[in-house]
Amino acid sequence: MATIKDIAKITGCSVMTVSRALNNPELIKEETRKKILAASESLGYVQNRGARALVKGCTFNICVYIPASLEATETFVAQTVSSIGEQLGKRGYSLSLCRNVASEHHFDGVIAVGLHIEDEDEFIALSKEKPAVLYGNSEKFTNWVDVDNYRGLYKITELVLGKGHKKIAYIGMNHHARHVVQRKQGFLDALAAHSVTPSEDMIISTTNSEQAGFDACEQLLESSRPTAIVCSTDLIAVGCMHALQRRGISVPDGIAVTGFDGFGYENTVFPKLTTVKQPLYEAGVRLADAVINIINGKRQQDGIYIEPEIKNGESV
Repeated sequence: MATIKDIAKITGCSVMTVSRALNNPELIKEETRKKILAASESLGYVQNRGARALVKGCTFNICVYIPASLEATETFVAQTVSSIGEQLGKRGYSLSLCRNVASEHHFDGVIAVGLHIEDEDEFIALSKEKPAVLYGNSEKFTNWVDVDNYRGLYKITELVLGKGHKKIAYIGMNHHARHVVQRKQGFLDALAAHSVTPSEDMIISTTNSEQAGFDACEQLLESSRPTAIVCSTDLIAVGCMHALQRRGISVPDGIAVTGFDGFGYENTVFPKLTTVKQPLYEAGVRLADAVINIINGKRQQDGIYIEPEIKNGESV
């Protein structure tokens, strides 16, 4: 069985350098780390996690907390957790999904995904006992990583405005979360920057589903006739497009439609939906790195925003 000494021998590095590369990679130059990892893989080296845990007094396990309101099979959750798990694995940690953080003690740190605003105080209290990172921005502490929802909605609204649209409607979500508020504000601020004032009857809030998007679009068309509809999620946008097509209104010639998320639903409709793609993989990597950095004594000075990109379809 291969040992750290074997890796040191073929790489020309010291045993201490190899140990640091495997256990504390942030202390090693990237080029050296890659050389050591390649050598360990070629030798079939397997770290003894139990021995590491005894020496360092930790479990090398990270809890990923998901509230009961989110299904683990939802695309957002599944893709995020997958990328977190992959990055944790690269850095020698395992992952456990938790629904109740308070009753779980066998972890070195916790990452919260989909936390509600009203649960932040409890999470902050936990962060004083365990290294903790939040997926989602917070005004109360800095250990967070988030997609810049405000900027994403602002950019896609500017795209719609750039096509000459002035009568623009908005169908948003109605639950209590920061990203919901920030997406709507991005829409309103983009309109204001172009001196466009939306009418109240062209701003609707609903749940995040195709049926809700369909019903909201029907409601919208009963009271007004926008030339474009900006939706806060792709599911809502898909439902909206179905409602327009049922009425014989073409997209985008009759009414343009945009979404937000880029989880794959944008490819299920014709024409393909123009949307804002969330960089979930990058977010997962940043979350995993952030919690491990805190475990190693390096705390963030500021929260981390990741800017999403517009994925052009044919719906605008």
